[in-house]
Amino acid sequence: MNKSNLIIGGAILLIGGAIATGAILNNPNNISQGKKVNDNISQELTEEHNFKDWENEEKYSFCQGVEEIKGVYMSSILGAEKGNVEYKSEDISLFDKEKNKLYILGRKIKYKYSGDKTIEMITGSGSMSIEEDGMVTEYYLKNTAPIRIDYNSKIINPAPERKSNDWVTINTKGEGTLMGFTDNREDITKGDAKVFCSSFNLADAFITPEYISFEKACPDYSLTSEASFSGNFKYECGGIDNTKGLELVLEYKKSYEIMNEFNSISNQNNKNPDDNFGGTGSNENRPDTSEELKVRLQEALNEMKTTNSTE
Repeated sequence: MNKSNLIIGGAILLIGGAIATGAILNNPNNISQGKKVNDNISQELTEEHNFKDWENEEKYSFCQGVEEIKGVYMSSILGAEKGNVEYKSEDISLFDKEKNKLYILGRKIKYKYSGDKTIEMITGSGSMSIEEDGMVTEYYLKNTAPIRIDYNSKIINPAPERKSNDWVTINTKGEGTLMGFTDNREDITKGDAKVFCSSFNLADAFITPEYISFEKACPDYSLTSEASFSGNFKYECGGIDNTKGLELVLEYKKSYEIMNEFNSISNQNNKNPDDNFGGTGSNENRPDTSEELKVRLQEALNEMKTTNSTE
């Protein structure tokens, strides 16, 4: 094995560990693979009851929100890493007037991170560039929905936990020199967003019956003694009528289901392209469902844009 691979390999493994640790810290309530939807029939009955109930404007109201977090992530694990985070979420939220809480029922998240890491050792040195990119659409039943605002405790939650911690593609390129030997390496892995902005008190929010706006610097937040995040959080949500709110919830549900179907087929195709009856390795009779799902997903996203533009 080329000795110069040791420094690059070790560094990238440690960075991967840091990313994984951050994802766990930020998302302690991730839904495990073994706890997906229990029963489709039960879910449909629950949804039908919810949708009917949410038409009642005396009990519920909707708002359409936008959230942005921009900041700097730093880590000192085996070197010095620093990069810029951009996180944006568009959502449809439900205000339960009895519980006095605002729940996220559907959202589309876009995320980017660009950072660099330098490594200095007695026997050599290395450098890495880290590019992260992700987009995900989520839909929730009310009993599993993240809480954006709890008016009882006067708390607003930035970037509530996502359903998955592997929706971000992480591209790490590294070059290292060890005892005069230089080599480079590239790794592509999956992870969660480096967004670690803790909850705020609502005292500084601008609130009317139809609108809420909040903007403030994230408190300095140390994930561990060797990793931290600092940045700015901005959020606003404008009221819409319940009929339009329900339409948006259904659009997020449709997009979420299509995306899950597409991901499931993609993962299955990536497992073993030669795993067919008879072991012939032929894919000639296999339907190209992935392309069809891409079209359906784009159509669903376009419908959401059309619905939003009519507001």
